[in-house]
Amino acid sequence: MKHALRPYALLTGLLLLAGCASAPVAPSAPVSQPAEVATPAPAPAPVAPLVTAPVATPTPAVSAPASAGIIGSWEGKWTIESMGYEGKTVVVIEQVNGNAVSGRATMFDTPYGDLTEDFAPATFDGSKLNVKHANNASYVLTLSEKDGKPRLVGPLVYITDAGTYNGTIRVSKK
Repeated sequence: MKHALRPYALLTGLLLLAGCASAPVAPSAPVSQPAEVATPAPAPAPVAPLVTAPVATPTPAVSAPASAGIIGSWEGKWTIESMGYEGKTVVVIEQVNGNAVSGRATMFDTPYGDLTEDFAPATFDGSKLNVKHANNASYVLTLSEKDGKPRLVGPLVYITDAGTYNGTIRVSKK
């Protein structure tokens, strides 16, 4: 029986040694009051999502409102200074589709009488209206403002059998 206890004794000895090898532990103080029960911390308040204002982007020089702003009736004057000709003009812009413009112009009191011609073709790039007519009249009018009113002003070229007439068109929106 001596040999049967040996493995048990050896195991017990190793366990005792292992317990002695651990770090010393301070004796605990006697408990005089019941231990406090920990209460869970209140849940944090929900955080509102971060809201940011939209970032303003620069407005391009050519904008839809500028194009839409030229639609309508424009009235004013045409002149060919070198010949002393002048008269009333009415430019009617009916539609702007992209940069294509549809409409017509009437020039009153020309040497050839009152002339009404459809645009054939016309374009608008946000600042300049470029118009050609089937009767060889053409003009490039720049959009600007005078006295708080939008206006279109620019050179007029009218090519006829009698020669080429160079003049000016000035119209304001009505």
